[in-house]
Amino acid sequence: MQDVLKELPDISTSFLRYMTALTRSFNREQTEFLDSYLIAAQIALQAAKDNPMTLRDTMEIMQHKSSLMGKGMRATQEKMSDFTFDQLKELNEALFNTLLNNEGENLAGYVKREAQVMEAVANFPEQIEKVKDDFGFHFKTSAYRLAHDTGSFLMYQVLPIKEGVKVRDDLKPMLLIPPYMLGEHILSFLPYENKSYAHSFANEGIPTYVRVVKDIDENEIVQGMTPDDDCTQTRELCEVLMKKHGKKVTLNGTCQGGYIALMNTLSGTLTDVSDTIITNVAPIDGTHSDAISGMPTMHHDFITHTLPNGGKVANGYMLSLGMRFVAIDRETPLIKVLDQASLQRATDMNPGKTVAALFRWLLKERVHLPLEIAKMSTCTFHQPISDDGVLPVTLYDKPLKVADLKDLGVKWYQNYALRDDLVTPDCATAANKFLEGTDVIESVPFPGGHVAILTSPYNKRSPVNDYFKAKDGKEYRGPVKFQIEISA
Repeated sequence: MQDVLKELPDISTSFLRYMTALTRSFNREQTEFLDSYLIAAQIALQAAKDNPMTLRDTMEIMQHKSSLMGKGMRATQEKMSDFTFDQLKELNEALFNTLLNNEGENLAGYVKREAQVMEAVANFPEQIEKVKDDFGFHFKTSAYRLAHDTGSFLMYQVLPIKEGVKVRDDLKPMLLIPPYMLGEHILSFLPYENKSYAHSFANEGIPTYVRVVKDIDENEIVQGMTPDDDCTQTRELCEVLMKKHGKKVTLNGTCQGGYIALMNTLSGTLTDVSDTIITNVAPIDGTHSDAISGMPTMHHDFITHTLPNGGKVANGYMLSLGMRFVAIDRETPLIKVLDQASLQRATDMNPGKTVAALFRWLLKERVHLPLEIAKMSTCTFHQPISDDGVLPVTLYDKPLKVADLKDLGVKWYQNYALRDDLVTPDCATAANKFLEGTDVIESVPFPGGHVAILTSPYNKRSPVNDYFKAKDGKEYRGPVKFQIEISA
């Protein structure tokens, strides 16, 4: 007991440090979450004035909100229960070590360590800010080269950064198509730490390019862009690449970008400039994603943001909040704080750049979308592919039929993530049944979640540049290996 009394000043100080840091961390996460929520509420209230909801719509939204709140509260209670149990276990051990003068961490040491962990969580925004020089594309550097400029897109060449590697003229050029909503930087996560999907191709000498949407706040052409415009300008980009490299282009689209690559290809507009598509975790039939398709259908004014020039776009905060609601069991402020604390503890307060880069992407890469692109995307999550394989959207007022890929002479490499709760395996592979009996499609399962292949392309279990054996016992090849081999 004397030892406890002797250490009481240190214990008290460390406890106050812990509570102060916990309060800072929780207030930060709560403020960030509420800010998005209130912006969304402001947009919704304005939209409701112009387009009043019916009683049925209102009841559906209230029911969905109640369901989300219940899910979030249950998840928070479970997390608190697990966290408290673990803390009490360690606290008891430290207390008995102090009382019995045993070896091991004493009470003062335990409370001090926990205070340091929580202070690391409170100061984590500093790490997020520091990683900005390492995260994503930095197009103004010598590692990239502007290749073409259309009304809505800039096309940059991603040059090899691996020592001794040069661009190979014998390989097919590849055009990366990022999702509008998630932005392009997730494709170049941490390039100098071998954690970049884009550079996994470029570093093999593959002529690699990325299509970047111009700043929507400053570019009226982007604000009014339609899926038809997207397809027309994609053809222009492919024409430039085919003229330069003398080979047809591979379109490589991630998430929504993969769906757009499929749409553009099925339109027949790209037939003479592109003959291959690669899709990463692309929501081919969004109705198989219960997390998104189960959300209430709203009038488009409820996501519309009016810019200073009068242009209307789909609000990035609103769309981002919708995605966070999908994962509400991981996104409530207290859960995020406790998860960060667990990470700091597990890594001895040295989680590395990966987590900071991931948080930077989630928090900083919010962009508005062209309204017609957002409408198209919404449609794909609420209307299924038809029984004869026709997509629920059109291009140039023409239907898009999946089975036409064979007649168009297109190869489709499709990968999906086994633990993806946003674009589920069924969602990503929903069109495969319309290509049975053909040699068009190569469907490859990857371990992990939605962005695993982007943040860990050289995972030992499934490297993008080699063959690997999946959980089903079959051997598959990664997308980089695919691109090299189809160029032969």
